[in-house]
Amino acid sequence: MSHGECHIGARLVPRISVLGLVAALTLILAACGGSGSAGAPSSTPPAASSAGTQTSEGGNVTVKVTWQGTAAGPVFTVSMDTHSVDLDRYDLCQLAVLRTDQGQEIQPTGWDAPKGGHHREGTLTFPATTADGQPVVGPNTRNVELVIRNVAGVPERILRWTV
Repeated sequence: MSHGECHIGARLVPRISVLGLVAALTLILAACGGSGSAGAPSSTPPAASSAGTQTSEGGNVTVKVTWQGTAAGPVFTVSMDTHSVDLDRYDLCQLAVLRTDQGQEIQPTGWDAPKGGHHREGTLTFPATTADGQPVVGPNTRNVELVIRNVAGVPERILRWTV
């Protein structure tokens, strides 16, 4: 019998150290960790990402937002999906705001989304400039957050992009 094996009955069984088992479980949990439980909003904003599409899940509604760019002002494609909530009652012109790392909060200029019941997709647009003529997303802007409030009982969904 070698040092790393135990003899049980007629079989040799590898000896597993408690530390090795803890290390293996830690690696597995870290790989599968995710961003928290679905349905529970996070209390801290997600890390900024340059990826085009961000997702928020909560209140039995999945919101996927793709940043389309800033050619004529920030434009986002927003998709909302559920099996239990009527999404037609949510007007993102009233519920969304674009927040920059410069401390500005900009209201949308349009939410073009046909009615869809449990599945709704549309375009959320913002102005290219602020009231004082400054660009909403300018050369000093490092990240932007799209904040969507009060959809399906979730007080605030924050989706963040690196510019």
